[in-house]
Amino acid sequence: MKRLWSPSLLRFLLVSFVVVALPLVGAIVTAILQLDQLARDSRHALVAVQQNTSNSRAIADRVTLMERNARQYQALMDESYKELYSTHRDELLQLFDQLTAASSDAGIQRHIVRAKSAEEVSHAVVGNVRNGATVAELGDVFASLRRNAAEIVDEYDSIAEAMAREMPERAANLQRLLMFQAALVIPFSIGLAGLFVTLILRPLRQLDRGIRSLGDGARDEPLQVSGTRDLQDLGERLDWLRLRLVELESLQASFLRNVSHELKTPLTNIREGAELLAADVPTEATQRRAVVSIVKENSIRLQRLIEELLGYNANTQIDRPVEKEPVSLDLILRRAIDEHASTLAARHVTVTGSIDPVTVSANPKQIRIVVDNLLSNAVKYAGSDGYIQVDLQRRADAVVLDIRDSGPGVRPQDRPRVFEWFFRGPRPENSLVPGTGMGLAIAREYARQHDGEIRLMESSVGAHFRFTMQDKRDDC
Repeated sequence: MKRLWSPSLLRFLLVSFVVVALPLVGAIVTAILQLDQLARDSRHALVAVQQNTSNSRAIADRVTLMERNARQYQALMDESYKELYSTHRDELLQLFDQLTAASSDAGIQRHIVRAKSAEEVSHAVVGNVRNGATVAELGDVFASLRRNAAEIVDEYDSIAEAMAREMPERAANLQRLLMFQAALVIPFSIGLAGLFVTLILRPLRQLDRGIRSLGDGARDEPLQVSGTRDLQDLGERLDWLRLRLVELESLQASFLRNVSHELKTPLTNIREGAELLAADVPTEATQRRAVVSIVKENSIRLQRLIEELLGYNANTQIDRPVEKEPVSLDLILRRAIDEHASTLAARHVTVTGSIDPVTVSANPKQIRIVVDNLLSNAVKYAGSDGYIQVDLQRRADAVVLDIRDSGPGVRPQDRPRVFEWFFRGPRPENSLVPGTGMGLAIAREYARQHDGEIRLMESSVGAHFRFTMQDKRDDC
């Protein structure tokens, strides 16, 4: 279940980046919003204070004009001055209303209420001028109104001074708050980054240790990698490689034992035959020919083993260009059948099929090894009183060689591995020495170097191998 929810490395990196960046982005956005709020509040407060201060000073100006018009009206009894007084009074009342609506300060509201009361008293005195209101009465009521107007102006000046002191303090407080946020967010983000780096580096270190252990030859401990899904997959592939190396080392050790045994057997036979020929023991011609035949067959067998070893060495190195020339594939096939004639006769195995004349552009030595390995494999597994069917023909733009035998065939579990190096299937009943596990692998590599392929075909009886080469008639 944990494996299903494990993210890929790319997704993990993206999530890590988002998680690490999120606190920083949040802090930056918060700082921007707080600075913007401070700027808006400061701007609105300054505009309001400026407007209210201007209105408060306008109140003082209107009071002065009203007093002047009232005195002119008292002195001259001219109604035009009373009308001017009334105009300035309306403006004053409007200013009172504006300040009342714009300010929620209790001190300002009290000063406005007192100023309105004083204005009402002064208005009553101005209205009583024709009925005998004296100059002293008029001066007293306007003096009270001026004092109230001055108090309003002083109050707004105090508010402006307080705001001038408050704004830098608010800015300083905001600066300290932002520094505190940075002091928290930056170490927190660094800690998150360190955590994610550790989570990413841990499987990489595990991979590094596993690779180093493989390089040092320590292949007993399983390789386990924790982390993202793709790193776990990589760890599983490396562990598969470890198991594969262990298997190949075991196969190679077995191969060396088998090759040593196979080389020893023909060498022993050749030595015994040579000793018989060198001995001064009278022998008949038939016996001498038999000894010579034994020496010849074992030398051929020894040569084939050496060629397989050389072929394995060549195919485990970097591919080299293949020197090609026109080759009669049918002659090579017939010659290989003739070389196995004694073995085929001893086991009563018949060879059937059709061999068409075919000339291809190829390396004769490598093609002979391909044909001989396929044919010798069929001879080995065909069994006593069996048969081998060999068909060589040209089809469209390809040359096809089919070799079938009447043996037990390839087991289903062995089919995927039949072309692997050092892989050996079950030993045939009539075979005393196991194979080297290189013949089919070498044959497939040589086929690939000739732009061909060898495939194990489906067959109801025995094994069926097909060697296909591209038609090179134009190159021959």
